[in-house]
Amino acid sequence: MTDELIAAYEATLPFTLDEFQREAIAKLEQSRGVLVSAPTSSGKTVVAEYAIWRRLSAPQALRRPQGTPQDVIYTTPLKALSNQKFRDLGERYGTERIGLVTGEHTINDSAPVVVMTTEILRNVLYDEPGRVDRVGDVVLDEVHYIDDFPRGTVWEEVIIEAPHHIRVIGLSATISNVDEVAAWMTGLRGPIATVTRTERPVALEMWLAVDNSLHPLFDPKGNADRRTLELAQTDVLRDPRWRYARRAPDNDLLRIIEELARRRMLPAIYFIFSRRGCREALARCDLHNLDLTTADEKHQTDRFLQQRLTALTDEDERRVVTDALPARLLHRGVAMHHAGMLPYAKETVEHLFQRGAIKVVFATETLSLGLNMPARSCVISSFTKFDGTAFAPLTSSELTQLMGRAGRRGIDTLGHGVILKESDVDVRDIYDAALSGEFAVASKFAPTYGMVLSLLRTRTAAEAEALLDKSFGQFQSARQLEHWAHRRANLEEQLVDLKRRRFRHPRVPCTERTLTQFLHASSELTDVHNALRRQRREHWRSGRGRSGRGGTDPGQRYEALKRRANMLQRRVNDSPCPRCPYLAEHRAHRRQVEDTERTLEGGEAELEHAQHRFTREFRALRAVLREAGFLDGDAPTALGLLAEGLYGESALIVANAIAAGTLEGLRPEELAGTLVMLVAEDRGRDRPPASRRRFPTARVEHCHRELRSALRSLEAVEAEHGLHTLAPLSLDYVIPAYRWGLGEDLTDIEPPAGADVGDVVKAVKSLYSLLRQMEQALRGHALHQVVQTTRERIERDLIRRV
Repeated sequence: MTDELIAAYEATLPFTLDEFQREAIAKLEQSRGVLVSAPTSSGKTVVAEYAIWRRLSAPQALRRPQGTPQDVIYTTPLKALSNQKFRDLGERYGTERIGLVTGEHTINDSAPVVVMTTEILRNVLYDEPGRVDRVGDVVLDEVHYIDDFPRGTVWEEVIIEAPHHIRVIGLSATISNVDEVAAWMTGLRGPIATVTRTERPVALEMWLAVDNSLHPLFDPKGNADRRTLELAQTDVLRDPRWRYARRAPDNDLLRIIEELARRRMLPAIYFIFSRRGCREALARCDLHNLDLTTADEKHQTDRFLQQRLTALTDEDERRVVTDALPARLLHRGVAMHHAGMLPYAKETVEHLFQRGAIKVVFATETLSLGLNMPARSCVISSFTKFDGTAFAPLTSSELTQLMGRAGRRGIDTLGHGVILKESDVDVRDIYDAALSGEFAVASKFAPTYGMVLSLLRTRTAAEAEALLDKSFGQFQSARQLEHWAHRRANLEEQLVDLKRRRFRHPRVPCTERTLTQFLHASSELTDVHNALRRQRREHWRSGRGRSGRGGTDPGQRYEALKRRANMLQRRVNDSPCPRCPYLAEHRAHRRQVEDTERTLEGGEAELEHAQHRFTREFRALRAVLREAGFLDGDAPTALGLLAEGLYGESALIVANAIAAGTLEGLRPEELAGTLVMLVAEDRGRDRPPASRRRFPTARVEHCHRELRSALRSLEAVEAEHGLHTLAPLSLDYVIPAYRWGLGEDLTDIEPPAGADVGDVVKAVKSLYSLLRQMEQALRGHALHQVVQTTRERIERDLIRRV
């Protein structure tokens, strides 16, 4: 029947299935699930959509038998991807048969196919497991997010908690340990098959831009191109004679775009790892009147823009979107795309790019995360990126992700990846990342307060700890333990052999003790000489040495050090070791013994820590919840149940504020300004804090003090148990949220320093999600009415729109 199913499904598609897609569908029908690992744009989702087709459109005889679970849940890691998938499936199968559930939207959630974020599915499995009784297949898109902190935990919870009757279809970027992930899933759910495709659907040619010219990174045989390598390594700045001369010319943005156009390598995504960089690039194109489109393309762009703006019913949003999308630049085929833009503006750029009207889009790396925006070329403007603490070269996985959009399937026969050479980047780092291509996911599993409360609501503490043992993190630790058992045996055997070896001086008695005394004396002698040098430097720096004034040595430290040095020197000289012909060999042998012993001790300690890490963390979280009143013994209190129903990192603080009456008496706009402190994330936390924070009203300021006090109290309890999980309060969006709650126009709401209007919308959307959860959890509570009113106040069209 499998062949019949594949043939019937293929007949509905405008293309022929690839072999790996056929293999994946066949394995899905023969197992409890399938894990598909393939490059971006290779067609992984065709496998997932097979399950949707079989549920909604397959001939009756080919559908799953009546009485068996048939519905499908399609999950993605991001709300934007869930919204996009909901629209795509609705256009194909009809909106009445597709549902959507995210933090901001619940549409037709009883439909046979529902798209949701992975976090929402996790919450459903904990709170309403009966809702998945009719579900036969769950699609986990971007399952390699298991490697992401802190979101990776959610994927593991879903895989562990989903009922066994559900088949799992995992879609992943190319990872080297797909079999390890599948082995873990198989141990939990039964046979999980794997299908791996490493070849890109469109071949990729890599280029290095040096002084505005493109040079192939590899030769036809796949080796580093010798001429390119030599050219990249020639750097006049390394010559001391040029150190203070003008800098060597960098690659110029405009000339690189001209080169791409000349080589017919447009459209291109030009990655710049900062919003400011994207804005400056766009401004430069504007200043130099860069024009990449024909008159017909300009007309098409103008017509599409008018359609998009006309579709907006909110006049205020239309004005903001118009400002965010300068028509003169879109007409010329250039635009930017980053997380700080309004969602509608970003979507407009995406549509124009997909239509071919935008030739170059300047984008941050957020564009590489799952959105359907393939290009002929991808340009990386800088090979270093700020990782939160410092600037570091791109990793192989990051480079692969960024280059994943290069090459449009069915349009291009070749995609192009261009890396701009910088004088301070070693070309070997570029080659290492480009050649490696290896990306192994590692578990980022970490218990959370919400997880502990959810587990203890339905399980005993022992059962909850047993569930933690099912995590991918524990699975990987167990595998490391197996590997260590073999390695430890080899190291112990090696140590015995090393210690069995004996060295003898050819003329005088010499033992291991003799060498030990010699090495200790030599090491201490070095330390004493260093101390003497420091004393001398300080002596001369203070000015006492030249004039002789004040040249006393309190406590005679210098003389004591000299005596100690002389004594150690005699001990070293009297030892037979310096004159031993085997000293170097003997010393190397001793170092090898010590290194082996350290490896054994460190390996044991590391494994001991890893083996019981999740249990320790779970017990620490449980202890904090007890002390803070969220647990009575191991049973959630009323406060604990309230916190569990709110989800999110701030759930404990929100629940505390409700119970303490902190939020009582607030007007809707004040409640918005207060709660946004708990859900927004400030940009530029490294900026010095304002000397005096301005709050819209005295009551909001009072709430801030109360929330800060509650947060500090909980942080103190955490510190006693070795934890640090709580996020700081956000203060940047208090006034924007307050003014939004008053109903002010978006054009009048000024974003905080370093942020964009899209960041304000993102903060308000997070606030909206929290208000929806509170509205559900506080039915019958005195706060319910003001929470509902606040939610209605901030629910503008751009918040409601999918």
